[in-house]
Amino acid sequence: MRCLKPTGISLGVLAAGLSLLASRTAAAEDTGPFPRATAGASIARPSPVSAWMIESADYHGEIAGQIVRLEARYTIRLIQDGWVQIPLGIEGATITDVQLEKKSGEAHLVPQGGAYTLAASRKGVYKIRVSFSTRLTQDSQSEGVAFRIPQATFSTMTLTVPRKEVTLRPADQLYVDVRPAGPEGGVRLTARLGAGEHVDLRWATEPAAPVKLIPLIPVVYGEVKTLVTLEDQLALLTSLIDYRIAQGETKAFQIQVPSSLTISRIRGANIEDWHLTETGQDKLLTVTLATPLKDVTYRLIVEAEATRDTKASSFSVPALQLLGVKQERGYLAVGRTGNIEVSPESSTGVTRIDVRELPEAFASVSATPAVLGFRYQQHPYTMVLSVIRHQDHPVLSAIVEHAHLATVFSRQGEAISRAAYIVKANKQQFLQVTLPEQATLWSCIVAGESVKPVEGTGGALLVPLPGSYDSSQPVPVELVYFEHRPTFTGVGTLRLEGPSLDAPVTIANWTLYMPGGVRFLRVGGNLERGTAPAEFLADPFQSPPELAAAVDTAGAMRKERYAAHLERLQRIERAFQVSRDSSNEDGQLILRQSVHNKTGKGAAPQTELGQADPSLVSRPVPDAKGLEEFERSLQETGVMPLKIQLPKSGTAYHFNRLITTQDALALEGTFVHLRIPSWLLLAAVGLVIAPLGVAGVGRFFVRL
Repeated sequence: MRCLKPTGISLGVLAAGLSLLASRTAAAEDTGPFPRATAGASIARPSPVSAWMIESADYHGEIAGQIVRLEARYTIRLIQDGWVQIPLGIEGATITDVQLEKKSGEAHLVPQGGAYTLAASRKGVYKIRVSFSTRLTQDSQSEGVAFRIPQATFSTMTLTVPRKEVTLRPADQLYVDVRPAGPEGGVRLTARLGAGEHVDLRWATEPAAPVKLIPLIPVVYGEVKTLVTLEDQLALLTSLIDYRIAQGETKAFQIQVPSSLTISRIRGANIEDWHLTETGQDKLLTVTLATPLKDVTYRLIVEAEATRDTKASSFSVPALQLLGVKQERGYLAVGRTGNIEVSPESSTGVTRIDVRELPEAFASVSATPAVLGFRYQQHPYTMVLSVIRHQDHPVLSAIVEHAHLATVFSRQGEAISRAAYIVKANKQQFLQVTLPEQATLWSCIVAGESVKPVEGTGGALLVPLPGSYDSSQPVPVELVYFEHRPTFTGVGTLRLEGPSLDAPVTIANWTLYMPGGVRFLRVGGNLERGTAPAEFLADPFQSPPELAAAVDTAGAMRKERYAAHLERLQRIERAFQVSRDSSNEDGQLILRQSVHNKTGKGAAPQTELGQADPSLVSRPVPDAKGLEEFERSLQETGVMPLKIQLPKSGTAYHFNRLITTQDALALEGTFVHLRIPSWLLLAAVGLVIAPLGVAGVGRFFVRL
């Protein structure tokens, strides 16, 4: 289809001429010898004349692929002397070269605001050549060029388009001449732009030949950070792979995986699929992304494991290799667990570095610290480790850092003991406790909570330890047990034995609270007098008293029995809280009447406030068989133990021992308790001492 050829003068120039003629006519009418006066309007004055002008602008260029390369030649005239600045801005294009080819005086090309400015000082003609490039605009129907140019008196553009046919828009056909391009082929467009400031030329075309878009070959760089952790039977491998796409785009990565490795997990952003393909001795891992990547850095995390021969003394580290990358470099870190010792045996292509030089990214891979570090620059590389598996040495699974026993005796020989232990256990589920013979367990508290102990072998008690506790955190364990002892009368021997544990004790303290009037003449055993000089934790006995109110809801009768047993237990505790003064016979009477007084003598029982307790006055004194039945009635299965406050009454005797293993704490002492008036005791002592004194005085005078 042929295009209409425009006339020698473009419409833009014709319109500019008509506008200039109209303005001059109006100026002549207003500035003639008799100007017309207009009410309320000022007289128009001519605008100042510019000191320079662009006389002509010629643009020549061609299209190469998607780029339009053009060259502009400007002829600029300065009308008067003096420094002026002439902008040469071409918007929508990139200036690649600018040169001043002719000048009439001193002139300079100055960059300003992303463009160039001609600074000249003398009137005359100046010629400038500017090379620039812009992109070819395309859509589904046409293509073209568009950019802004400096305004000139007259501008012309010649553009060679490598196309068979070019169909211009109707508006462009008025000022664009279309001719064959000659030997180079295509079409040459000549546009007369006039005094325009904008180029917008578009055409519909058919390609001269099928255009094949050759995609850019992606250029990818890779860095691999691999941590190999050796366990008893496995080698765990975690690789942080950082891909940097420097050119082109890609949406798939391929990694060569040794056959000894089993891939367990692949992590990364935007992963669509991953699969393994057998390729001879090795495997090919292909990871496909949902969208392609371009000019970014992408991290892929590969987790794998390999079985390890526990009898072998060496281990060859499996190495991942990135395929399709221009360069691969990386780091290799080696960690271990348990009783395994590793050291480098042989290697090729790697350089050993200090573990502190490893990238910080290794800290986020595993909690196991690295013991060996290496760096490599390319494949292939090999690393063989020497592996030594040491035998585990047995250590303590539990220890009692602090044991504190307190035993309170009544005058009739009953004893209530509280054994408190600070236990540290490592995966030990129970603390085995063997109470003294004929002892009855009353309470068991672990970590401040009531627990149900279970029966072990040989009559031992198994106290459950909380499994959620950290092995470095101490667990308090408290036991309260009751014992029958002979009455403290006259002179006798007291033998005591503490609970036996299946864990060693570092520091043990034992405090005995003896009734008033009872004195020790001799104390033996495996303890020393006094309190241990150091304590690890606060005294566990300082906690406030709490009697548990756990009641089985199976039936109303069991509730009543439990309430009755609890009341009896409280009476016994109130009896032990009475002052140890021998003058306070009320407490002794309460204990005798409520527990095992077989004489039936004495005043009416009284409470802590000294008032008679009518419930105890009418109760018959139990015999030995009734006492055993009473004690059995105090105990129930299926209920939580009570937390009992130990009544500390009487004269305190302190003992201690450091480092107790399997043997139990033992005390043996000779006591005296003679219930005679003090004046009679003094008189008896005087009768013994007086003759001795008289004999001594006689011997003294005989010598004289």
